[in-house]
Amino acid sequence: MIKNYLKTALRNLFKKKSFSAINIIGLAIGMSVSILMLLFVLNEVTYDRFNDNSRNIYRIALNLDAQGRILNIPSIPPPMGPALVANFPEVAQMGRLRTRGDALISYEEKLIDESRIVYADSGIFDIFSIDVVRGNPETFLEAPFNLVLTEEMAEKYFGSEDPIGKTLKMDNEDVFSVVGVVKKMPENSHFKFNMLLSLPTLNRTGEGLDSWMGFNFTTYFELQQNASTEGLSEKFYSLLMDNMPEQIKQLDIKIDLYLQPLTSIHLHSHTEGELEPGGNVAYIWILTTIAIFVLLIACINFMNLSTAQSAHRAKEVGMRKVLGAQRGKLISQFLGETMLLSFISFILSLILIQALLPAFNQLSRKELVFNPFQNWVVTLGLLGITVVVGFLAGTYPAFFLSAYSPLDVFRSQFKAGRGHRFLRNGLVTFQFVISIALICSTFLVFFQMRYVKKFDLGFDSEQVMVIHYRGQLGNQRDVFKSKIMEVPGVIKASNSQTLPGIGRNETFFSFEGFNQGKPKVYPFTEADEDYLETLGMELSAGRFFSKEFPGDNKTMVINETLVQEVGWDEPLGKIVRMTDVIEEEFVEVPYTVIGVVKDFHYESLREKIRGFVIKMSSGGGRLSVKVRPENISGTIRSAEKIWNEMSPVDPFEYSFLDDTFDRIYSAEQRIGKIFLAFTLITIFVACLGLFGLASFTAEQRTKEIGIRKVMGASVSNVVLLLSRQFTKWVLLANLIAWPLVFFTMRKWLENFAYRIDMGIWIFVLSGVIALGIALLSVSTKAVKAATANPVQSLRYE
Repeated sequence: MIKNYLKTALRNLFKKKSFSAINIIGLAIGMSVSILMLLFVLNEVTYDRFNDNSRNIYRIALNLDAQGRILNIPSIPPPMGPALVANFPEVAQMGRLRTRGDALISYEEKLIDESRIVYADSGIFDIFSIDVVRGNPETFLEAPFNLVLTEEMAEKYFGSEDPIGKTLKMDNEDVFSVVGVVKKMPENSHFKFNMLLSLPTLNRTGEGLDSWMGFNFTTYFELQQNASTEGLSEKFYSLLMDNMPEQIKQLDIKIDLYLQPLTSIHLHSHTEGELEPGGNVAYIWILTTIAIFVLLIACINFMNLSTAQSAHRAKEVGMRKVLGAQRGKLISQFLGETMLLSFISFILSLILIQALLPAFNQLSRKELVFNPFQNWVVTLGLLGITVVVGFLAGTYPAFFLSAYSPLDVFRSQFKAGRGHRFLRNGLVTFQFVISIALICSTFLVFFQMRYVKKFDLGFDSEQVMVIHYRGQLGNQRDVFKSKIMEVPGVIKASNSQTLPGIGRNETFFSFEGFNQGKPKVYPFTEADEDYLETLGMELSAGRFFSKEFPGDNKTMVINETLVQEVGWDEPLGKIVRMTDVIEEEFVEVPYTVIGVVKDFHYESLREKIRGFVIKMSSGGGRLSVKVRPENISGTIRSAEKIWNEMSPVDPFEYSFLDDTFDRIYSAEQRIGKIFLAFTLITIFVACLGLFGLASFTAEQRTKEIGIRKVMGASVSNVVLLLSRQFTKWVLLANLIAWPLVFFTMRKWLENFAYRIDMGIWIFVLSGVIALGIALLSVSTKAVKAATANPVQSLRYE
């Protein structure tokens, strides 16, 4: 019996090759795309869950409100971590981190610039599940100048040699001894490192671990089993305030301490100075929704075409019943056929996933792996979807057609499936609601990103090369700058601490007649006299720093927004007091305002322009170089030659300011590309179904088309006849999709302080594109039917 079922199913599969191909390919694409999206989502929501007892681990974070400037930071003073264990029995253990940033690592002939270098104490190995390859984790980080490497780093520097006991020099100064080797942290960890440096090293380098003055240590703790977090925030806050230096209390800072569960950090923490870029839970919901919708569209196609095609088998059902077939056997036959198609799609989707995964990883910047034999949860989910889709698609022929009596089936006016036309049209409308929503959303993301790129930032970021000082050259900045200025392709150069989009300093300021006695936090930078000209900024009042005025080291330039906030009618000559820390004492140093610079964006367009202060200094960690566009590569080679002559042991590093500023929006740009890719796939799958339904409609109306042509109907009349019914459903889909997109994307655009207007033309354009694609899909089959020989059409059936 099963052999007969299989033979009949395969015969029907090959009898309608085009319908079968559309069914299988559409569903396979839907499954594979959905599973890729869900792999991405699964990776995001499982961050840090690989750690033992991850549900019981927390990080301490602070909200600092300094006269309206709110800083959200994931760090506390260094002594607070040990104090938690000593004072609160609920705390089982703690671990502390502090990032060092990039460093120049030297070993024998190797000289490599490394990133992800972190100071840590031994408690990190108690908090995180770090796999140790060599050494004793209990003593790894107890002594100063100890170093733990990942396996990749150990092989990179020492090859097959035993790294334990060997030394590496950092920035040509500190020498660290390798005491351990560990495996690298998993890809879905919010904390990653290449090298761990022992925290006691900071005591030797002058950065003590006993001061409650600074908020610069990321601290984690693990609770005792069955301990509750209720009331812990208040207790920790009291401990912090009891030990807070009086100088900080006098600054009138409001502090809010709160606990962050380890497993929520990646998606829900948006603090400043995160160890790794975080995710966005809104994008998780968006991508999950897209994954479900793509699969729904594929399933709708499958069910629509299976149901439509089954109408042709009504006479087969009648003949089988006349020959004695029971209804239960017919149900089994039809369900088996749709299940077969569904499982073929499932197998094809597994192949497609493996083929598409490398490209998807590159697009999403992930290291996703799909193994259907290991990731059994996903595989079982796919199998469940396969069974459900096969069952739903087979429901109509199995339960409805099998119920017809042979007498009804053999009547000439019998038309199976006519009563389900409304359902099919409703499903087509639903498909295009999703497609139009995706098209419109993709347009809005694209136009917002283009708006961001073309927005007037108040400075010229193009052809500005940024050279990062390090090592020996850091003490010869002025000499290096003067030599760079002699390069033919260089227009101007400036030394500074920070640049727009690169680095940020903030401290307390008070202003004459405004907030004296209650300093407020503002961002600032230190720069030399060529800063404004190099970056193409403009003054609205006064002057900028100049070598002709030796006293400019006691002056400042502020921006227009700060003038407005302070309320000065005449800012020139006013006194600004900048808070500085000298020997752990806060000291207010007075400066005179000599100029006002026109507003410029030093942060992303997600933030509104705030008050900004520029202080005179010839130092700083960066040299910005304005170069001519004609021979940029030659200018870079000349700059590198000068660098190598002055500091042959340090690598030459540079970037371009416009590229750096663009990377601020990398998450949005990446999501935009994912939107575009899956919008195109969604439209393709929807059009497959539309093409299949058009084929079915044309086939059902073959005789009608033949009669119309004999009566004088033109090809365009016939094409219009077949296209008209689909057009009205696509137009209806526009009316449903537009409000959904408007409210959803308006919420997304609120993330930007400067954003585009959602003009009606964007929605209309999306609708026209969707309608054009639908008509193209339908008209292909309609033209073929309209140009067929009427004689053959009238002989149909």
